[in-house]
Amino acid sequence: MKTEKIIESILLVAVLSLAAPFIEEARGTLVTTIYEFVPEQSRLIRVGGMVPRMESYSIQGQFQLTVDFDATAAWFDQVDATISEAVWYHEIGEPANRTQSLNVLFHMTELESTYVSATQIDFLLARDPQFPNYDIRIRVTFIDDLVYLTGGFTEAACDGYQFDIDAFVVPEPSTLFLLAVGGLVIRKRIF
Repeated sequence: MKTEKIIESILLVAVLSLAAPFIEEARGTLVTTIYEFVPEQSRLIRVGGMVPRMESYSIQGQFQLTVDFDATAAWFDQVDATISEAVWYHEIGEPANRTQSLNVLFHMTELESTYVSATQIDFLLARDPQFPNYDIRIRVTFIDDLVYLTGGFTEAACDGYQFDIDAFVVPEPSTLFLLAVGGLVIRKRIF
C-alpha cells in the first residue's frame, strides 16, 4: 500500500513537472499549496468564560491554500485540522456547540482575503456589525519554508470566550518534493 502511494506520488510529480509551464501560463499566478500544522508549535488559545480562565489546545492536520496574485485574492480550499480536545463555542442565535474542527470554529473556508502579498495574507469574515470583535480575522505570514498563522475572534456574549490561533505550518512533504523537482520557479515567485 505504501509503495503504491509512493509510485503514484512520483508519477504525479513527473506529470505535473512536465505540465507546469503550461499550467502556469494558463492560470497566471494561481498557486495552490497543502500545508501541515506543526502540532508542537500550533495552539488554539481560549480565554474568558463566566469564570475567566485560559486553556490551550494543540492543532494537527492540514489545509489547502490557494493564492491568485493576479486577482490579489486567496482562499482556503479545504481544511482538515483538529484541535486536541472538543471546545464549546457559541454562534449568534444558536445554542452552544462543541467541536474539534478548526474549520467549524474559524469558518476558514468562508474567510475572504482582504490583503494579499508575497509575504502576508489577511483574511476576514465579518459576522455582525454590532459586535466587531466577533469578526474572524486570520493573518498568514510567509517566513522562508514556514508559514505562521495568527488571528482570532471573540464570542458575541457577555461571558464569551476569546479564541486565538497561534500556529506554524509547513508545506506537505509531497509539495516540497514537487517544488524541488519541477516547481522551484513557482515557489520563488510566491515566497
